[in-house]
Amino acid sequence: MSDTTDTAIDPKRPWLTDERELPERMNWLQTLFDPTGESPRLHFTRAWTLLFALQAMIIVVPFTVALVLSLAGGDGAGVSTFGTYATPVVFIATTLISYVIHSRRLNDAGKTPLLAILPLIPLLIGFALFTTNAMSTAESYDKQFEMRQDYLADPDAFRERQREEREAAREKAEASGEEGQQQQRGRGGPPGGRGGMNLDQPMAPKTEFVLKAAAPMIQNVMIPLSGLIAVWSLMWVARVPFFGNYPPNGGASRSTVDRRPYAS
Repeated sequence: MSDTTDTAIDPKRPWLTDERELPERMNWLQTLFDPTGESPRLHFTRAWTLLFALQAMIIVVPFTVALVLSLAGGDGAGVSTFGTYATPVVFIATTLISYVIHSRRLNDAGKTPLLAILPLIPLLIGFALFTTNAMSTAESYDKQFEMRQDYLADPDAFRERQREEREAAREKAEASGEEGQQQQRGRGGPPGGRGGMNLDQPMAPKTEFVLKAAAPMIQNVMIPLSGLIAVWSLMWVARVPFFGNYPPNGGASRSTVDRRPYAS
């Protein structure tokens, strides 16, 4: 048996050189929710793997179940809708926790914890786009709601006004030689007209209407950007400061810790 095996602090994990990294010494609550502490590399990778698994599950499971139900002749719309709403929630929660575990790992490696802000960038961009999209969608909903209320109050008068507006727009287009452009705008008439909206059909609640249109924006932005952050996390954060050239096993954790360049 080699000396490395004899002196390993954990025979199942001979690469460990610091007793602090032993799995039984990991406090999950502190690792996930206390950004002021320190986490050695193994504790960081375990927490990171948990967050990644949660994100992967919320992306894959609901939409896979919805697809299977649809192929089997069932209704997978409910499961798919759940996935659409749950994915942003899970990504927001895991991203905030990701900031904590990155901050702890950087503290342990003697690096500035300000770098832990990087995992928050996809969330900030996604939230900004979500807010912009939600505001424009809410404004569109209000216009459609007012139009429908006007229609329900007097359908005949509403149709007459729409017809007059279309006639006026067509005459204006013909007078300015833009008849072709008028045809490209379709049968909906001028801006503010009925368009393709079915005014006889009840509208969905405003919150549902806005969230259904804006919520996918978060996942569409966060998923690809989070993938890039994941590469940085695994290739740099999880390996700093040794990057694979770890000190040899010395048996005693104290001497190993003293050899760390970032030890106090």
